[in-house]
Amino acid sequence: MMSNAKHFRFWVGDCSGNVAMLFGLMIFVLCGSVAIGLDYARALALRTKLQSAVDSAALGARPDGTPNDPAMIARVNENFNYNMQNQKYGAVALSVTSTPIPQGVRVDATAEVPTSFGRLLGITKLPVAVKAEAISAQNQFEIALVLDNTFSMLGSRMSDLQSAAKTLVDNVDKASTPGSVKYALVPFSNYVNVGLANRSAPWMSVPKDYTDSGQYCYTTTEWDGCPLTTQAGTCYNDGIPYSCSYSQCATPGPERQICQNWQWTYTWHGCAGSRKPEADLAVVANFGAPIPGILDAWCPSELTRLTTDATLIKNQIDAMVAQGETYIASGLMWGWRVLSPTEPFADAAAYSGKPPTRKVMILMTDGENTKSQLDLAHEGGDAAAADAAETALCNSIKAQNIEVYSIAFAVTNQQAKSRLKACATDNAHFFDSTDGTALQQAFTQISGSLVKLTLSR
Repeated sequence: MMSNAKHFRFWVGDCSGNVAMLFGLMIFVLCGSVAIGLDYARALALRTKLQSAVDSAALGARPDGTPNDPAMIARVNENFNYNMQNQKYGAVALSVTSTPIPQGVRVDATAEVPTSFGRLLGITKLPVAVKAEAISAQNQFEIALVLDNTFSMLGSRMSDLQSAAKTLVDNVDKASTPGSVKYALVPFSNYVNVGLANRSAPWMSVPKDYTDSGQYCYTTTEWDGCPLTTQAGTCYNDGIPYSCSYSQCATPGPERQICQNWQWTYTWHGCAGSRKPEADLAVVANFGAPIPGILDAWCPSELTRLTTDATLIKNQIDAMVAQGETYIASGLMWGWRVLSPTEPFADAAAYSGKPPTRKVMILMTDGENTKSQLDLAHEGGDAAAADAAETALCNSIKAQNIEVYSIAFAVTNQQAKSRLKACATDNAHFFDSTDGTALQQAFTQISGSLVKLTLSR
């Protein structure tokens, strides 16, 4: 008979039944681990897709620079839903929220993945949460608004322009760190107003105001008390025809001569002409090569040199008035000068400074050239010469790595639109706006391209 000790050792050493039981337990654990792993894999795939969707939504949240408006929220949701369509991995309770942060936006997304096998272990769902933050790229900007202020901009066109230009300033200003953006405003017609305060500047050459007098004689067949008739005719406003009328004597009398004395004071109103030879395409102006001031010419409101004061620029935009005819080269030249690090202003950063400054010119006009350079003034009528000067200046400006946006506002002349399109940095920088709504959209799109977002986390 086996001793009790030997019997115990035999009983302990007999593992044949234990092995089977342990193997069964291990199979259950291994299968459960694989099953719950499949649930976690679905959750991980959803998290990856959610992260990509919120990244895209954050980057596209603010093309107009206003992170806390309803339109931004709608864009976030639209972008997010577009990227998540048909790839939700069975998720439930899927939600997305957007929150404004300084110079940017944060987008959060949450979801739950119902488990298939985790239920065996009491895990019915796996929560997933992701977020993305996007802020404006912190670039240094110099932006020159070169805006048509000719007679043809009278009325609603001017108010449309003022609204659109101020929207751009607001959008860029909200999305930028203080002091990182400088703005300049160059209202133009056939002249640019450089400001009466610059009359004695070393880069200006302005004759003294003077008074002249004389006698003017003319012949006429009209007589006092002659009955008048009204005649229909065609008048022109900055080259744009419109219906008008005039009165004349219905029963002409005998021809007679009338002489009148006259006196006129020739005054400088701030209008800058151009140097010879035609066309004046040199940006530098100083004591050795001053710009001529043109007496007795009328020009738009005074240009504003580069400033970080967005409120000042908006006030100056509000002060714009329609005046004169179209010589686009005049606006381009002074737009270049305010962005140039050289005289006459030398307010701008170097073209190749470090860190680099992004220089931008936004040119807007509602028509074609109706004036050209004639001697020192811009009173000529050579449209071909004016067109050539416009093209030459556009090419010179772009050669300095100045980014040019051009906007045609209700322009019907195809050649004029083609020149504006060629003036832009590329086709994406050209806008053909047919009305005030399209003009607003153009300035909004430009502001969006200037304040693009970049992911910060």
